Parts: sequence; structure tokens; C-alpha cells
Amino acid sequence: MGQLSYEDFKDKLSIQDVLIDAGYTLNKRDGLHYPSYVRLDSTGRRIRGDKFVVTGNGKCCFQPPVMKNYNIISFIKEHPNMFSDYTPGMSPDRLVNLVCCRLLKESPDEKQENAVISQPEHIKPFSMDDYTIMKYSGSHEDVKAFYPFFKSRGISVPTQKAFKSYFCKASKEVENGMIYNNLSFPLTIPGKEGVVGFEERGMMRKNGLSYKGKAAGSNSSEGLWIASPNDTELSKASHVYWFESAYDAMAYYQIHVKENEDLGKAVFLSTGGNPTPLQFRGVIVAAPHATHHLCFDNDLAGKQFVMNFQGVANMVKPYNEAALTYLNTPGSPEVDDKKSEALSYLPESAKQQYFKTWRLVEEMATTYLCEDDKKELRKQIDQGWKDLRDMLEDCIVKSEREVPKDGYKDWNDELLDKKQYTLTDTIETVFDDNGNDVVIEEDLEHEEKQTHHHR
Repeated sequence: MGQLSYEDFKDKLSIQDVLIDAGYTLNKRDGLHYPSYVRLDSTGRRIRGDKFVVTGNGKCCFQPPVMKNYNIISFIKEHPNMFSDYTPGMSPDRLVNLVCCRLLKESPDEKQENAVISQPEHIKPFSMDDYTIMKYSGSHEDVKAFYPFFKSRGISVPTQKAFKSYFCKASKEVENGMIYNNLSFPLTIPGKEGVVGFEERGMMRKNGLSYKGKAAGSNSSEGLWIASPNDTELSKASHVYWFESAYDAMAYYQIHVKENEDLGKAVFLSTGGNPTPLQFRGVIVAAPHATHHLCFDNDLAGKQFVMNFQGVANMVKPYNEAALTYLNTPGSPEVDDKKSEALSYLPESAKQQYFKTWRLVEEMATTYLCEDDKKELRKQIDQGWKDLRDMLEDCIVKSEREVPKDGYKDWNDELLDKKQYTLTDTIETVFDDNGNDVVIEEDLEHEEKQTHHHR
């Protein structure tokens, strides 16, 4: 067979072919009008939350509750680890080619590595060597140099200093001689060394607009901005705060740090836009004991991101607080299918603890006891549930939703309403470590002329 395009693959294969190859099984209980595919564990039981529904045309699928359609190309690219053909670092196009050719019983040789045609040119992987980096030490000179990036966002000097190790100014000259200067927030992959990209922000211009995006070649699917004022390691974090931008993370810190001094020990994350399943999964695995504070924007998309997080959390750790609460309700697990399913996810030691506590519950309900005995039995039951919760600490992903005050879309909006800065070009005001005004004489037009090229 000659070179194959994406359209060839989509014409010759169905999404169901790809789902089956990825390890999913037809869920007959859902009927055949809109077939669904589920993943089974080693005992043949369904893995909760891991289900894809095939859409009416049979060419796409989505994973409830997220209404995001995948065709065979996007499914393979966004779920590479589900396929035996995948090796770390493999190009997504190469993986699509290998999987689809194998399913079509075509065995591509090395010459067919680039058999997918009419695709965008390969983007050079991100490299710090392509940039001139200016770090932030907190000196007066640094405050002046970084000031144009922070002034319109209301980010104070103390907040800048709290996060000084986690941003820089990165300059890059491109082929046409243009020089781009951006405030850059390094992206890293949880549990791995090295910077894999930048979340970038440009200076605010007089028209109120500024550049925002990711550096070319950034690993946006796995990489995040990971920062902690006290340099707490992600693996040791008790509290992890999720945001859609680094500016929002810094704004949240500035708003709440006086009332919550422990924020300095927390880890702050920015997904740099729409969070991906790989970002969620990577952090959940890397921070097994953390409570996740979901501080996404107060809009429909932000609510969807919360549901997406919970869906991934249920796949990574298939037991959650809601299931434990459900177990602590009347009804025998022998006759309650949902309770029986919840039990199937418990480690063996936790199962024994559950049944031990459940027998005490049954004793309370079926045995005549005096008040003193009832009181003692209630104490044993309460302790039994507490012991079970402690045993399940590593099986539960704890999360809380936090949103800005009513009327604010994000945390930076809320911050700006509390502390508005003067908008004059020649004299600007920021705050020092003690909250006092510091006047910095800075002509914005002059600054732009010197830099002369910004995004």
C-alpha cells in the first residue's frame, strides 16, 4: 500500500476498532443504539469512570461527563500510553501511522515512518538554549526590569519575591531579526527533571492587549508551571492549588496569604490554559497525599475542568470519598450492587476492616442492648469507620473547589478590584515588602523603544 493520509485511516477504520485495540470492551448493558466501551480490571469487573460512548455516526467517541469528541486520530494522539506501539518520545504522527497500519494489516517499514502526509511541519522541540534568560533576584534593578509585566496585573513586589525562583524574562531572536521579550513561567513534568516549555506573557500595551501563549515546541500536554514560595517539593505537598494561568496563581496567593500563612508551604500549578488529562494524572500520581484545590475560572469552562479532574482522579485512584460515604449507609453489601461494586475497589485489609465495622452495625440493629452497651457500640462503630478512612488515605484523591468572589471571573480580576494601580506612563506605583508605595520613574514608551519588539 502507498502512503496513507489521515483521511484514509478515518475511511477504513472505525473508532470502535481503535477502542478495542486500546483495551476496551463493548458494554452490552448500555444497548447498541449508542454503544459504549468500558475497561475491565483483572477480575473482570468494570473500572469506574473509564468508559467511552460511540457517537451516532460511529466515527467518534466521548468520555462522559466530558462532551469532547475524539476521532481515531485524536484518540490515539491524546491516549498514547494505551497502545503497545508507543515508546516514550515517539512522534504522535508516527504512533497514528503504526497503530492504524497494524489494524489495517499493513506493516510499515522504516521508510513509512512519515507516511502520514499533508500534516504541519515538525516543530523543533523546546530548548532553553534558544533563549537569553534574565532571572529575578528581587533587587531594585530587577523590580524595574520586570515591572512592565506585573504592573497591569496588580502583582506586588512581595508576591514577586515569593515566586522569584519560578519565573524569568526570556528573550529570543527569530529568523527575521525580530526579538521577543516575554515574562516566562517554566513548564516541567511532575517527577521529572528539566524545563519542557514556557507559559509566556507579554507587556500590557496602551490598547489593553498583551500577548499570552506557550513557547514554540513546549510540551503542553504534560508540562505545567509548578511553584512553591517555600520550595516545597510536589511529592511532599499537603496542598496543591490548580489555576489556568500563573498570573491567577500569584493573585490568589496575594489575596489570601495574610489569612493563611501556610500558603507558603503549598504548591501552585498553572496549566497554561485548558488542563489536559496527562497534567491531571501526572500531578495526582506525584502528589499522593495532597488535597487538590481546584481554583479554575468561575465560568462554564472552569466547571468542566473540575469534572475532568474528578474523572481522571477516579481512574488513577478508583476509590473516593463519596464511595466511602455510600458504604456507611444502611443496606447489606450482599444485596446492594452499588455497595458491592464500591467494595471491589478496596484493598484486602480495608475490606476486612469494612466487614468488621459492618458486623457491629448489624449487631446494633438486631440485638437488644441496654443504653450503656449501645453507647459503647456506637463508639466502636465510629472508630471503625475512622480506621477505615485512615486505611484508605492513599486510595482517595481529596479535592476542593474554590472560586473568586461573585462577579469575578478569575483571581486576577478579584485582585485588581482590590488594588488598582495608576495607569500613567511616566510615574508608576508598586508596593514594597511593608506595603508602602514605591515610586519608580519609568517611561513606558521609552521602555518599548529600547526593547523595540514585543509580542
